[in-house]
Amino acid sequence: NRAETDGPFATLERARDEIRRLKETTGLPDGATIFIRGGAYFLKDTLVLGPEDSGTENGRITYAAYPAETPILSGGRAVSGWRKPKEGNVWTAEIAEVKSGEWYFHQLFVNRARRVRARIPNEGYLVNDGPIEPLVDRTKARSDKEAKMGFRFKPGDMMRWRNLEDANVLHFHSWTASLRWIKELDEQNHIVRFTAPSGWPTGYWTKHERYYVENVPEALDAPGEWYLDRATGVLSYRPQANEDMAKAEVVAPRLRHLVRLDGDPLAGKFVTHITFKGLSFQHADWFAKDKGIADGQAAVFLDAAVMGRGARHCVIERCEIAHVGEYALWLGAGSKDNRVFHCHIRDLGGGGVKLGETTSPKGEADAAERNVVDNCFIHDTGHIFHAGVGVWIGRSSHNRVTHNEICDLDYTGVSVGWCWGYAPSSANHNLVEFNHIHHIGRGVLGDMGGIYTLGISPGTVLRHNVIHDVYSPGIGGGTGIYPDEGSSDLVIENNLVYNTEYGCFSQHYGRENIVCNNIFALSLTGEVARYRQEDHLSFIFERNIVLSTDGEFLHGGWSNGKYKIDHNLYWDTSTAQPMFDGLDFEDWQALGRDQNSVIADPLFVAPEKFDFRLKSGSPAARIGFQPFDVSQVGLYGEREWVNLPKSIVRKPIPLPQHPRRTYLKALDEGFEDTAVGERAAWAVTSGEDEAKGSSIRVTDELAASGKRCLKFTDAPELPRDWQPHLYYSPRYNRGVAHLSYDVRLEPGAVLIQEWRDASQPYLVGPSIAIDKAGQLTANGKPLMAVPTGQWLHFDFTAGLGPQATGTYTLTLSIPGQPPKTFENLPVGSPNWQKLWWLGFISLATE
Repeated sequence: NRAETDGPFATLERARDEIRRLKETTGLPDGATIFIRGGAYFLKDTLVLGPEDSGTENGRITYAAYPAETPILSGGRAVSGWRKPKEGNVWTAEIAEVKSGEWYFHQLFVNRARRVRARIPNEGYLVNDGPIEPLVDRTKARSDKEAKMGFRFKPGDMMRWRNLEDANVLHFHSWTASLRWIKELDEQNHIVRFTAPSGWPTGYWTKHERYYVENVPEALDAPGEWYLDRATGVLSYRPQANEDMAKAEVVAPRLRHLVRLDGDPLAGKFVTHITFKGLSFQHADWFAKDKGIADGQAAVFLDAAVMGRGARHCVIERCEIAHVGEYALWLGAGSKDNRVFHCHIRDLGGGGVKLGETTSPKGEADAAERNVVDNCFIHDTGHIFHAGVGVWIGRSSHNRVTHNEICDLDYTGVSVGWCWGYAPSSANHNLVEFNHIHHIGRGVLGDMGGIYTLGISPGTVLRHNVIHDVYSPGIGGGTGIYPDEGSSDLVIENNLVYNTEYGCFSQHYGRENIVCNNIFALSLTGEVARYRQEDHLSFIFERNIVLSTDGEFLHGGWSNGKYKIDHNLYWDTSTAQPMFDGLDFEDWQALGRDQNSVIADPLFVAPEKFDFRLKSGSPAARIGFQPFDVSQVGLYGEREWVNLPKSIVRKPIPLPQHPRRTYLKALDEGFEDTAVGERAAWAVTSGEDEAKGSSIRVTDELAASGKRCLKFTDAPELPRDWQPHLYYSPRYNRGVAHLSYDVRLEPGAVLIQEWRDASQPYLVGPSIAIDKAGQLTANGKPLMAVPTGQWLHFDFTAGLGPQATGTYTLTLSIPGQPPKTFENLPVGSPNWQKLWWLGFISLATE
């Protein structure tokens, strides 16, 4: 205030109201600035700014930090009155408003750091024992509410804890995680049911899913954990080492929203030309209505600490948003031409920034578009809602996400679009460039990427981004750049992507995307992936450098040729033969692919240190590759700001448990070196169910030769008819494959033995079946009846690659009978040429 007035206002609301009065009386043609002195301001209510609080193009209304000071706008309340225990180390504070039912909180911050609600286990996860009822039909299970209501737990993992109604179970699926409340706990049968369904059926993605339990008093056993008793109002906290609770700064959140820019777009009412500068927004809680559904991709059901609806030409500059329970910022319906600049967004229960809505706008008034998120540091998210995204763009267009550092998330870094498949989309012309996106997934969620896209998106460009260290828990995979369902009309150029799990570039399905002049390096499973094959051009892949460590450059389905791939440079750092969809480079080129591409060392400066600059004389020039400067990626400005991400200290994250397939060059397996009761050493075994009695294990009960064999035990009512089964993963692409084995069937047994390639959908080579009546067929052709209770010897030969003829030879030997040879048997798929999957399936259902 000017000199000789009554001094500063006590609250932001009072300053806001004074601005309103001045606008109505004298007017504010040049705008106004409300300076806020340093210190913590504990808000009694959300600061709501409506259309009447707007500025103008030439007269902005600014809420700014007083020079050289940092004001904190807190939605919390300081907790004091701590009592030291007579025994042990659990301090307590009684909060009257909690005891009276006026307040309950879900987060606690001590000395400006988040603390953990008492949880089981203290780190990592429990693993459930599968769905309550077997998923007989996965397709039907998706619409079966009961299949989503609970799971079986292992004895001792869950119990009737005190205040069970306040306990939360965090239940992990693939790319989502459910926050759940317990409705029923059956300790005798080890079944828990929840108050609301999850988005996916239990056991849909993996039979035994991860979870942890929090907010139970019995779990208060580790330093830094806390528990709030709703009935008594007592907050219990076990301090960390060197924490003095007599001096500690303890804050618990009260408000869900700290600031709301509250317009009404469809009524033509907007909040415009407001700036927030230099402020720190802290301590917002999360809320769930009636213990309902808290589950979904990208956790888009969440609100944010700072909300904008109908916000236009507003700026959030050099601010901090921290210690919040949901998203940090949401510019929703009708929000246009806003700018988020140089903001530090961290320690989030959900994600960072949301732009737009999940539904298409009704018209121009409620469209969210032309918003900018620039030079922001967004990190340390997903503490509660693990699927939160760094920057999420829904059905919104013409946005710019630039020069941000986005890291340490459990799900995707930047998500663009919200339309599955090829339906019309209202997300287009979005720009994602010069972002540094790294340490994504962290082994928590899967089926995600550094940059993830959905739907048709003309004009959208992803360029000059550096993406690395993207890993799932081994479910669904972690990808650098991931055009998911229907992603189309994208331009993906000049990106550096390395250290990923399932490809640096992986397209599920889409059309006419352009992928050019990128560096893709050091993925655990295939550098470039293409999955669903459709009858249109999926993408153009040109002038890229692809660096592998195991010889596998391409992954997924490439057989239909509906893509353009040329002028690329490939190099492998191992001694493995470079492979392209199971073919060597010569055979790959013979199909018309990569005609002008080369296999050569790109001469990176130091790829082992992730320095992918090119040395002089690099052969990359031969493919027309244009070097790009990654030093401009990420934050810019003051040195202290640019170097801030370097201060993060990360715990090591274990890589997925199955980072690479084990490819067999030859197999001679008699099971003599495998212990009785163990699985086959070189195969993947699937479908064992101890409770129902299905298994595939080594036994010494019988043997065709030696002392051991592999015994398949089938059982009724398994989730899928084709369980149990096992398969080997050869990598045979050319030459003549020879397979022989002995098999003995008991009455009623049903066997399928099949050869497949790695296409999606896969192509079938030789395939035999023996039904429960003992009838042998070869790829559907009846051959003969075979006896049960005797060892049968099968011998196959089939040409691969250039030697594939579309046929194979089978010789069957039965004791006491001359061998029978069947020649020129047709394979299952005329174009089958590669053997990458060799399976044995028990198909009995009785």
